[in-house]
Amino acid sequence: MRHTRFSGRGLALTIGAAVGACALASTTLASTATADEASATTDEVVAAAAIPDTAFVSTDELPPHDWGWYTAGPGEGRPEVPVFCFGALLPDAEDGSTAHQEYWTELDATASQVVVDLGDESEAALLVEVLHEAGTDCASDWLWQNPGGTASWDEFGELENADYGRIFGVWTAPEEAGHDVNLFAVIRDGSKVTVVRWGQMGTLSQAPVAEFTETAEAALERLNG
Repeated sequence: MRHTRFSGRGLALTIGAAVGACALASTTLASTATADEASATTDEVVAAAAIPDTAFVSTDELPPHDWGWYTAGPGEGRPEVPVFCFGALLPDAEDGSTAHQEYWTELDATASQVVVDLGDESEAALLVEVLHEAGTDCASDWLWQNPGGTASWDEFGELENADYGRIFGVWTAPEEAGHDVNLFAVIRDGSKVTVVRWGQMGTLSQAPVAEFTETAEAALERLNG
């Protein structure tokens, strides 16, 4: 069932919850002195493990495009261009525990993926709650910010074998302008969360939902790996 939302709530209402959900823990290790060294000990803060390149889907795992997909590889933190619907709700850690990868074609299709390792399952669960609300409220929030425009959303089901895994679609059409469709997968496996986005000019009925579901399943497998 397709939904059109008209509430005036903005994503800012959930940012406070996201900040609390996304606090990252650090581990302090005390190094002991050897017999040949001074007896004093030194505390060392160990940064969270960096997100591996293998956590990201390949261009071949995105919905096929006649002109092919390109990527420059992973980068640290969030993408420079905020992920539509989620923006600042995604953590932007500087310790390597958040990373992203962007994809593009020679025409109008783009995609992106953000991977976060919060190091704690409960914090990851809180984050996906915030992202779920942002995904379901995205069309109504966009309408609130773009009076005169048209928007709708749909939810395309869950992913099996994921602690959380849902696929959303959002269609937006500014007044007297073109229209765009975005598909999103929000996935959690343990303490890791990933958001995958695909976007192109078009409508929800034209979106490659089946192919994007395969992309989401590939993202889950890579998160498990």
